[in-house]
Amino acid sequence: MKFSQTLAILIASALLFFSVRFLSNSDGTGRVIDSTKLLMGSFVQIKVPIYGRVDERSGKKAIDKAFEEIARLEALFSAFKEESELSKINRMNANETFKPSAEVFDLIERAIEYNEKTKGAFDITVKPLVDLWARSKNEKKLPSHADIKKELTRIGTRYIILDKLNKSVSFNREGVKIDLGGAAQGYATDRAIKVLKENGIENALVNLGGDMYCMGRKSKDEPWNVGIQHPRNKNKLFFEVRLEDKAINTSGDYEKYFILNGTRYSHIIDPRTGYPVGGNVVSATIIDDDSTRADMLATALCVLGREGLGAVESIKGADAILIIKDKGALKIEMTRGLRERYAVQEK
Repeated sequence: MKFSQTLAILIASALLFFSVRFLSNSDGTGRVIDSTKLLMGSFVQIKVPIYGRVDERSGKKAIDKAFEEIARLEALFSAFKEESELSKINRMNANETFKPSAEVFDLIERAIEYNEKTKGAFDITVKPLVDLWARSKNEKKLPSHADIKKELTRIGTRYIILDKLNKSVSFNREGVKIDLGGAAQGYATDRAIKVLKENGIENALVNLGGDMYCMGRKSKDEPWNVGIQHPRNKNKLFFEVRLEDKAINTSGDYEKYFILNGTRYSHIIDPRTGYPVGGNVVSATIIDDDSTRADMLATALCVLGREGLGAVESIKGADAILIIKDKGALKIEMTRGLRERYAVQEK
């Protein structure tokens, strides 16, 4: 990868990293372990408050093991590492077969499940379209309708063949490629939390490029307080929510976008139309029991907009907050009962 491409990814990751913020991050004594590393193309921050049975030594050891776990997953899921399992899958020709690790197979299977639950709004086969629009961004010209129509013929999870007996993956159409960017970071966040728990940590915050999980509490007396950045003013918060043992993920046109001929284009592509998501949706935030599902649902909700709120409400443990444009102003819409379950404060 060229240096300029790498730098662009790092800058975008840093901006996204700070679009979801945790506030007042210690128990009042200032004793908190805070560590950040660059993994999976994003900045990963892990915070462990020191109280109860956790001391600085045990906390640091657990954090190191969580980082090791994320690095292990990067070797499986990276779209930029040639030897990753994902890259090997995407180099397959039609009807070739690859037998990935159980984790990669299971995540692809789960992504297909949520493709069905979101009526096609979340689709990991969107990669050919993502690549097409990335080239257009670099060339500073919109793709032609013909090019979009051509790539749409390669989009659809029906082109992924999963052999559940042999745990193998194949494509039944030439040119199909998958993009796990809307699920892999959430999965890595869940795995990091699991590793922390296995090493005696009961309270922690993991933020993997905007995929965040709030485990336990930030102190004996308070849950984690998470702030969502204003979509058009990075120095201001739009709302805050207090969380305990919950994942929170935000997707939208916050930072990953480009402007061409005066029009703002999101990095999220609608797999049904081939075009970046637009309309009135500015961002979608999912609060859920696990980060993997929150990751997938946040992407899907950006595509579905208001109609997606009902789909989220039908999934036990999941809630959603939409920031939409309404007559030139930004406003919040959310799933029923969310304000009762969580303390949401608009800024």
